[in-house]
Amino acid sequence: MNASGSAVLRRAACAAALTMGAAPASANPSLSSDFGRMTGWLSHELAQGLAFNAGETFDPPRELVSHRIQPDLSIGAGMMPLEKSTFPEPETTQLKDMNAAGIFPSAVLFPNMSMHLRAGLPGRMDVNVRFDNMTTPPGYRISPSTTGKGQSNSIGGGVRRHFFGGPDRPTLTLGGNFNHVYGRFNLHTKFNVNNVAGYSADSDVNGTLVWNVSSLGFNALLSQSFGGWTPFVGAGYNYATGSVSARLEALPTNPNAFGMEKILGISSEHPEQNSARVIGGLGIDKGWAHFFANGEMKAMGEHKMESWIAMIGAALPFEIGPRGFSKKSAPPKPAAEPVLYGDYGLPVEKARPEKKAKPIRPYLSVPASKAANPELIFVH
Repeated sequence: MNASGSAVLRRAACAAALTMGAAPASANPSLSSDFGRMTGWLSHELAQGLAFNAGETFDPPRELVSHRIQPDLSIGAGMMPLEKSTFPEPETTQLKDMNAAGIFPSAVLFPNMSMHLRAGLPGRMDVNVRFDNMTTPPGYRISPSTTGKGQSNSIGGGVRRHFFGGPDRPTLTLGGNFNHVYGRFNLHTKFNVNNVAGYSADSDVNGTLVWNVSSLGFNALLSQSFGGWTPFVGAGYNYATGSVSARLEALPTNPNAFGMEKILGISSEHPEQNSARVIGGLGIDKGWAHFFANGEMKAMGEHKMESWIAMIGAALPFEIGPRGFSKKSAPPKPAAEPVLYGDYGLPVEKARPEKKAKPIRPYLSVPASKAANPELIFVH
C-alpha cells in the first residue's frame, strides 16, 4: 500500500474513533432533559410549600397595654408535601430503571424558630416585627439515599386591631401581615446507574435550591377567655409572590473523558398567588408567664389539608414600657394647704394635732414718759 493509501486509512480510523467517542454523549441530551423536568417538578412543589410557610404568622390574640412592649419566642415544625404522582416520567431507560423519583421524599419536614417583638398602641391596636430561622441539623436526610443541608430565614411584621370581648362575648382580632422568606438548600445523592455515558453508581448527583418568596396576608381570629385559658380559632388569606430555583447535576466518574458532557437540569417556578389557611390555638396565663400553642393548615390551593405548621412558645413574664395614668384616669392633684405666718412675717409649721398653736399676742405700746429711753417690750 502506498503512502497516500495509508493516509486515507489513518483518517478513517481517526473518524471512527471520534464517532465511537462521541456516541456515549448522544445519550446526555435526553438525560439532561429528564433532569430539567425533574428540577421543574421539584421547584414547583417547594414553591407552594414555601409560600405557605411565608404566610404563617403565629400571632396569638393577646392584647397589650398601650405603649407597652413584649417579646416572645416559639419553636415548632412544619411539613411541605411533594406530590409524587406528578413526578415526570423519565424518557431514558436508565432513569426509569433506577427509580429517579426515589431520590426525593413524599414530604419535607422542617424545623422552625420564631421571635416576635410586639408593641401596644392606643385604640386596642398593636404592631409586631418577627424573625424566623430554619437550620437543618447535622446529618439531615430528606430520603434514605439523599442528604441535605439548608438555611432559611424570614423577616416580617404586622398590625392588628381587637374588637368586642369580655366575660360574655368573644374577642374579634383582625390583622394584616407581610413576610419575606429567603434561603437555600443543598442536597446530595448517588446516580445509581452503571456505565451509562460515562456515569456509574459511584457518580455524585448534587442539587441546589434557592428561594425568595413574599406573602401578604389577612387574618381573623375569635378568642374567648375561661379563667387562665384562652382558646382561639380563625382563618387567613394570603397573596404570594417570588420564585424557587432548582439545579440538579450528575458528575461523571471520569470528568476528563473525551466527548463527555454534563447531565444538568435547571428550572425556576413561582408559587400560586392565592391560598387560604385555618388557624387554631390555645393561650395559657399563669400570672408569672404566658404560654401559647398554635397550628395552621392550608385550606385552599395546592396540597390543601396536607401542608401544616405547629408551634409552641412563651412570652416574657413582664411588659416593657411606661405605667403612667392616661388623661381620663389621672387622679386629681391635691389642693395646696394654706401657709401660716408668724413673727416677722416668717412662715410657721403646721400645728401638731395633739397640741394647740399658741396665739400670737400684739405688741405693747410704750408710755410717753419713757420716750427718752425707748424700749420695745414683748409680752409672752
